[in-house]
Amino acid sequence: MKSGARVFLAGFIFAASVAALAPRAAAAEGKAEGKLTVNGKSTDVKYAYASAGPGFFDKTKEDVTVIVSDVPLEGMALEDQFERIHMADAGKLHAFEITIDAEGKPISTAFRHNGFKGPSPSGLSSEDVFTKKMFDGKTVDGRYKSAKPHEFFGNTYSFDVAFKAEITRKVKPVPPTAAETAAAQKSPQAKVYTDFLKAVQKEDLGAMRKLMTKEQAKNLDSPDAKKMVGLIKMMSATDIKVLKVVEKGDTADLTVSGKQDGNLKNGVVHMVKEGGAWKVQQEEW
Repeated sequence: MKSGARVFLAGFIFAASVAALAPRAAAAEGKAEGKLTVNGKSTDVKYAYASAGPGFFDKTKEDVTVIVSDVPLEGMALEDQFERIHMADAGKLHAFEITIDAEGKPISTAFRHNGFKGPSPSGLSSEDVFTKKMFDGKTVDGRYKSAKPHEFFGNTYSFDVAFKAEITRKVKPVPPTAAETAAAQKSPQAKVYTDFLKAVQKEDLGAMRKLMTKEQAKNLDSPDAKKMVGLIKMMSATDIKVLKVVEKGDTADLTVSGKQDGNLKNGVVHMVKEGGAWKVQQEEW
């Protein structure tokens, strides 16, 4: 998979991403208030989260992404936009995301909301009003309000949200020790992941299904599954090695490395225990 771009084929489990490869300091739950209104139905937001990352237009500067939500978020729901999309599609999340540049100006927005008939809007309107109270690198405090109800492919929507949250940043990862790598490569999670990689290379959908979580295995029911797997095979990293495993109850993360376009890349493999067996949930590179 190409680094720096997201690849998520018809909901398939592979995502190439710069997100979540380095651990992030525990997100401080901030406060939000206001409403998101979609097709005449309003939802109150209560929670706010803010995280910093490389600037979209200038990588030497930081952008800050603020998520305002009607439910509390943690773990993958904060790190991975696809997890939030899935939650929204299931009606478990109604959220509005605002990306703010280093000068304290919004540069993009996105809805995670199942009230839209069809795709959800992203981008922004210069007419909408952003009021910045604090934006000092540590805390973001402001209000964002649509100037008027907007229209998007037959949908109407508006927002008026205020929020305050501490800004979190990724923590520089600590390289695994030789002992950690040796233990990880003998782990049951590494065995499952290795078998999964072999199944992908053979384009063996039956073997893949047995090694994936039930939810992700549903994607193999698609008529285009064989084509998707072929494309994934072509884009996948090579010479993959398991470097570390962190197990937490029925979940585990494998730190891995591999080669893409001749360059060494790092990745994370998220795994879940189902029915007493470890299954591959998602890869991120």
